[in-house]
Amino acid sequence: MTGIVDNLLADLIWSVVAVVFGYLLLRRQTRGLAQLLGTTSDRRLLIVLPDMVVREGGTAGDYRQDGFVGNVVSRREFEAAVALRESLTDPLVRLLRPRTPVLPSGRIAGSGPVEGTEFCPPAADLAATSRAPDPFAHLPSRLSGRSLVLIGGPVYNHLTGLGFRHPAAQAVPEQQGTDGEWGLRVKTGPLAGQFFAGRGSAPDTEIAIVQSFTAVAGGPRITICAGSSDSATQAGVMFLLANWRRIARKCRRHPYAFLLHVDTHSGGARLQTGIVDGQPFTL
Repeated sequence: MTGIVDNLLADLIWSVVAVVFGYLLLRRQTRGLAQLLGTTSDRRLLIVLPDMVVREGGTAGDYRQDGFVGNVVSRREFEAAVALRESLTDPLVRLLRPRTPVLPSGRIAGSGPVEGTEFCPPAADLAATSRAPDPFAHLPSRLSGRSLVLIGGPVYNHLTGLGFRHPAAQAVPEQQGTDGEWGLRVKTGPLAGQFFAGRGSAPDTEIAIVQSFTAVAGGPRITICAGSSDSATQAGVMFLLANWRRIARKCRRHPYAFLLHVDTHSGGARLQTGIVDGQPFTL
């Protein structure tokens, strides 16, 4: 009888050790992703969603039929923001609170290194900021001093547009001619000026760009996930979450830009072109 109790006690101890070890490993991974996105002991992260507004008589899919007026966000971009926030949440908190808290405003509540989510300020509110040498140093107070993850392209997320124009950005999306191919134009390093086509000959392909840089030395980190559609944007976020360890290992604190091919059927993304500190890069 004593032997059985001893065996049960030993199994229980090893189970507790395994659970604690697994928790510590997951927490370390969570912190690694947070550090890649620019969080520190005194700097938290904001996720910034596009500023898509339905006005009286405006159009935005089914919202017009429902008579809705106000800020909206696509389901895929919202899901991308939730997935990012959950990946940065302490695993014990995820276990004890399985449902993602959503505020009455539609924003996702903060957790751990994530201070919360914000809609991008309207373009008019960023007019003066956009003319500054470093626009990210003159953001509205609710955004300033934080590292930012910008979800969505520059049409509705105006901060994404500022990010692409920033001197520290590695590359910028560009269209070849009026009806030509969309792709990535390298801005810096030995590949400066080179254009990498996006879709190429693949008919069922969209593109996404994942880009990250530090606006000023020692300052907040700006990370952009923007696609040619909301599903491509979501694929860009999921690519970042799936590959952040390899990105962190190879890029460390260097600026980088990735051009991704996104399969319109599966939603999967694969790396087409990578630029790190102006140099070609592959995962």
